[in-house]
Amino acid sequence: MSGTENNVDNGRRAFLRGAFLTREGREGYEQQQRPLGPAPPWHQGHLDAERCQACDAHCVDACRPGIIKLHPEEHRHSGQPYLNFEASGCTFCADCVTACPMELDNATTPAKLGQVQLNKQTCLAWNDVFCMSCRGHCDHGALSFDQQRRMQLDTDACTGCGRCLSVCPNQTLSFHLRSL
Repeated sequence: MSGTENNVDNGRRAFLRGAFLTREGREGYEQQQRPLGPAPPWHQGHLDAERCQACDAHCVDACRPGIIKLHPEEHRHSGQPYLNFEASGCTFCADCVTACPMELDNATTPAKLGQVQLNKQTCLAWNDVFCMSCRGHCDHGALSFDQQRRMQLDTDACTGCGRCLSVCPNQTLSFHLRSL
């Protein structure tokens, strides 16, 4: 592939093909522009698209919980790692740091990945249904329950590790990237 092909404005190309004429087309394009999840903790702000695309994805292989994935080829962030919280959450083990060929200088303290938010309207416990599925899935003390067994989220204690996301039966908890 030549260097000029890498600089093609896909947004303009999609517009000319009529992809922006429908809401689905616009939403699909916007989804391709946003990261699919946060970067691994110590990689935030340090990812280099060219180096990641040329890498053998050592961070994916090193991740014990198996939550580090690579953006697909057609995505704007193609080849760059992100955290997928569908099955588990980040343990901040730093195995991705030692496996990464890039020199990461801030590997001593875990970063705050983002923020988990609670939707009380869809939370079973907040709608008088007994549910404590997320109980015991936060090592950082961000989740607790009040006297009515309704989940309480301490946003200051939340590291955004994502461990609570995969256990919620109603997908009441959502993850929001922190602003860099």
